[in-house]
Amino acid sequence: MVEGHGVHRVAQRHRRLLLGKVFKATSPNGRFAQGAKLIDDRTLSRIEAIGKNLFYFWGDRGDGGKNTTVVHIHFGMSGQFKTAGFGKLEATKNTRLELASESDDIVAHLSAMTVNHGDMEFYDKKVKALGQDPLREDADADLVWEAFKKSRKSVGALLMDQSVIAGLGNIYRAEVLFKAGLHPETPGASIDHETFTNVWQISKDFLRRGVETGSILTVEPQEAKVLGPPWTRRYIYNHSQCGRCGTRVKTWDMAGRTVYACVKCQPLESTLDPPRKKQLAKAKGHVPFVSHCAPEPRKAASALDAALEKASAGEKRNVEHVALVEESTLELAELSRLKVKELKTKLSDLDLPTSGKKEELLKRLVKHRPGKIPFKRRR
Repeated sequence: MVEGHGVHRVAQRHRRLLLGKVFKATSPNGRFAQGAKLIDDRTLSRIEAIGKNLFYFWGDRGDGGKNTTVVHIHFGMSGQFKTAGFGKLEATKNTRLELASESDDIVAHLSAMTVNHGDMEFYDKKVKALGQDPLREDADADLVWEAFKKSRKSVGALLMDQSVIAGLGNIYRAEVLFKAGLHPETPGASIDHETFTNVWQISKDFLRRGVETGSILTVEPQEAKVLGPPWTRRYIYNHSQCGRCGTRVKTWDMAGRTVYACVKCQPLESTLDPPRKKQLAKAKGHVPFVSHCAPEPRKAASALDAALEKASAGEKRNVEHVALVEESTLELAELSRLKVKELKTKLSDLDLPTSGKKEELLKRLVKHRPGKIPFKRRR
């Protein structure tokens, strides 16, 4: 599931690329045909990101929203919002919306679990149902604190409740609670204001770092040097041992999702009710798995390395948990479909070495292909 930082990255990029423009709007797979007609040939006037939700506003901002059409997007597990030069994207069976402007030389393709539309009242209702987003300037931490005090849920459940805090997912939950030293089963109403404030600030810091880097990085750079691999990115999520103390990481079920904890660094100081006590008794030592959501790199990755990793992972990792797909990545994905023999032929035609594994061949070819898109740092 795409987490809040990925959604905000999409919003930031689209404010630069799409905002203020008029598009020919269509629905290639027909699943957003009515909505596409309503926004066709109208100005995209506003973009808002709230938690894991995006809202795009079409219409004149000066009319008080009377004639505004709002498109609500929730990526789900594998959504994406591609942008590229005009005519350089090919629709798939999952493309629900295409925005195209030949004059601005841009096209955008959207595929997502949820794509709905409505008026400003529709938008207001959606926002009212969402909790506070730590990444937004208008976030009110006091409202979250009030929800904690009144709730019978655990802190682990509250962090995943999008009507309380919008934007955190399972990876962030594990890391936020570890950094705060809180056991996931701790009742939310039992923590004091100082502890809550610490949880809120950690959530904000982690999400902001995610927006800046495009990755879920929770270990501070200096501590990462001390801990070393594999704890250079995350403390306990998908690790068999705690990065700080070496204790076996325990996992169990909480509302259908796996929850993580180091029982030494996150001691449980509250008495649980029988159902939760029974569930906690089922906790087992975690066995790491191959995560497409939060992969552990073999080495420090450059922008090109990241794109290569994304391309080699294929469609299973098309949310940045992504949601952003740039033109350079699209070209690399096209090259990655070639067989090793075909890659070697292209390298030979350029008088380049043809030895090495497929990933090495791809990197060599991309770096030396004449007249193609260079891989640069995002500004």
